[in-house]
Amino acid sequence: MKSARFVILSGCSLAMLGAASVPAFAQDAPAPAAESTGSGDSDIIIVTANKRDQNILDVGLSITAESGEALVTRGITSPTDLGKIVPGLTVQPSPFNTPVYTLRGVGFYETTLSAAPTVAVYVDEIQLPFSATTKGAAFDIERVEVLKGPQGTLFGQNTTGGAINYVAAKPTDTFSAGVDASFGRFSTFDLQGFVSGPLSDTLKARVALRTVQGGAWQKSFTRDDKLGKQDQFQGRFLLAWEPSDSVRLLFNANGWMDNGDTQAAQIQSDTCAVTPAPTCGSPAGIAFANYPLAPQNARAADWGYGIYRNGFNDFNASTDYSQFDYSEQGQFGRRPKRDDRFYQLSLRADIDLSDVLTLTSITAYSDYKTDSVQDFDGTVLSSVDTNTSGYIRDFSQELRLSATLDRANIIVGGNYNKASTFDRLFYNFSQGPSSDPLFTIPNSPQGQLTFNYSDQDIEGYAFFGNVEFEITDSLTLIGGARYTKTNRDFQGCTNDYQGGTAIWWNALFGTNVQPNGCITLDPTLTPYNPALFDKLNEDNLSWNVGVNYETAGDTLFYGRVSRGYKSGSFPTASVASGLGYTPVTQESVTAYEVGIKAPLADRKLELTAAAFYYDYKDKQLRGRLPDPVFGTLDGLVQIPKSRVQGVEMSLLARPVDGLRISIGGTYIDTKIQEFIGFQPDATTADFKGQRFPFAPKLTAIADAEYEFPVGGSVDAYLGVSMTHNSKTSSTLANRDTATIDRDARFDMRSYTLIDLRAGINIPDSKLRVGAFVRNVGNVYYWTNVQDTLASVSRFAGMPRTYGVQVSWRY
Repeated sequence: MKSARFVILSGCSLAMLGAASVPAFAQDAPAPAAESTGSGDSDIIIVTANKRDQNILDVGLSITAESGEALVTRGITSPTDLGKIVPGLTVQPSPFNTPVYTLRGVGFYETTLSAAPTVAVYVDEIQLPFSATTKGAAFDIERVEVLKGPQGTLFGQNTTGGAINYVAAKPTDTFSAGVDASFGRFSTFDLQGFVSGPLSDTLKARVALRTVQGGAWQKSFTRDDKLGKQDQFQGRFLLAWEPSDSVRLLFNANGWMDNGDTQAAQIQSDTCAVTPAPTCGSPAGIAFANYPLAPQNARAADWGYGIYRNGFNDFNASTDYSQFDYSEQGQFGRRPKRDDRFYQLSLRADIDLSDVLTLTSITAYSDYKTDSVQDFDGTVLSSVDTNTSGYIRDFSQELRLSATLDRANIIVGGNYNKASTFDRLFYNFSQGPSSDPLFTIPNSPQGQLTFNYSDQDIEGYAFFGNVEFEITDSLTLIGGARYTKTNRDFQGCTNDYQGGTAIWWNALFGTNVQPNGCITLDPTLTPYNPALFDKLNEDNLSWNVGVNYETAGDTLFYGRVSRGYKSGSFPTASVASGLGYTPVTQESVTAYEVGIKAPLADRKLELTAAAFYYDYKDKQLRGRLPDPVFGTLDGLVQIPKSRVQGVEMSLLARPVDGLRISIGGTYIDTKIQEFIGFQPDATTADFKGQRFPFAPKLTAIADAEYEFPVGGSVDAYLGVSMTHNSKTSSTLANRDTATIDRDARFDMRSYTLIDLRAGINIPDSKLRVGAFVRNVGNVYYWTNVQDTLASVSRFAGMPRTYGVQVSWRY
């Protein structure tokens, strides 16, 4: 059996359950997998959701697929942008550089490097098991496929929300090359290109590079300073070798670097204004109470340079901080900036053992390092100025056998994964209210700097199988299962730094913390020495059962029941109590889904719709845990019982030649059914009836484009896209109940973004030139709201941007 060829017709631009895209030049010219049918300009999308080539309309699963060319044209250049084409998907680009993916309300807002995601990301079926490593996935790709619902029986990582699989553009049989470039607002320059072709009769190669350079887009509202520069570089080298008709090898070396600025926060209120504490009367507390709030626009923010190279600045509540010299190498320390690196090496081998049986081996190693500075409080004051450093080293191996029989497709295989992660956060809180609860103690230096770390080793293996059996030409049964075993070792602590916190701790608790020693306390208020050690060993059996029925008119009706798991993890946290390092154990989702995929009006219309219900057990979330110093702190909690229910629908129309119109939407209703948890004031409350955070009820997308001749061999195009997210919240306390008052400070209001594009296409010259405006209305929206103990701050989405694009193919 020939190995799966990742094929998509040039010009293909529909997204199932997503938006229609822009016609663009194909990066290479693969043979079509099937001829177009119907009288319109319908194209057939080929996906590999079941590890083999299939028409997307024949797959009994909710999938969004989009071509790489269309993503570039619409400015979707990273996984965090996928919400523009995938209804039901939201991505929070966290300030710790770890994006958080939420699909149909299933997400896990946890930025620890070692945390397993609810939505896994793959490139050519090679897993990126930790979200921090996914930044460069959307680069020089043929297409992206987004699978909704629990996954595991066919992919290398168990997930409860879904999977995102990027298919990289492959080496071509003939020489080809191309360039995509754009220049836009804030002097942002995005240049990528590739060269591809044969090196011999059996060997082909492809090299692709990309750089993104941009000026600062954020502005301080208290002084003359800017932030938000971009400085990224990405690269990929592919080598394909076919020594015989039955053996195919693909080597992939890829990586990226990011030396851009981290995003600054916008202060919305000081914490003391709502939850007064004894420390609020301190000089630091008064300084935060008097700090001006951020103007309500996307660019206004404030930040300090509070991770210091040469000691700490003296604190004075009456200081005019707008007069400070905030140059990057100035005396006040490091600017909010990242220094992140990632590379991955992989080798895939497909060996045809017979006409019907293929052995596939995928071996991969990846290495990620980070050293970044963040400022979360939205002020120049140092209350949660952090330096995050750490690494991820991951090895994975998959072996599987695929059999294509007369009426059955069978896959059996196994995975092995071993990872080492280290995550360390330095905190400077020398100017925050939490820095001086003991300011009445004579000669106390106050807490100024601490660091916490998490050192975790994860080892896992799995065995899986999946069968698709055609009972008749119209009726297919599907079944699969996966057994997974995961072992996780943890070492972590919050540490004093150079004695600054030791005196404070010893005076408060009567302990004997040494300079640089562990300050995290066990239940007897004794510091762990040298750190807290723990283990988390888990196993599970995930499965899926489905049925597909296809009518004579090619309409597909499907039903699917599946169960998926997400492994547990330990947090990286700054805590006084060891309770803050309590791990969350694995969560599970049992999902029920029915759907329809219908080509109508001779394929001038394509309708898809689905209804689903998720039964959630032990959902992992960020909540509040008690702390002997701060009352409560952010921590990992578990919801014993909750549920998600919803519907989604999309329609693609091709009413006349050259015109494509697509609309899609997902409506979800999330609900916590059982959970007693802590509130910020350390009291307990019943959270029954609360909604999931970061889970808007309605997400909708729409896209329309009209391409028409304007003379000679020149075509023009006009396009418009819309993205809508209804309101949601970043906290669990988001509805008024008998025991909980909603905290409106953490609301994330609804928003609608409109993007425009226009240009010309000259096929004879293989040239495309266009212009774009994104967020035309300059809508002010935000992607996250956080309580930093000193302030409540938000992170804004991008304001209006505009520019020009050029694409050329040889």
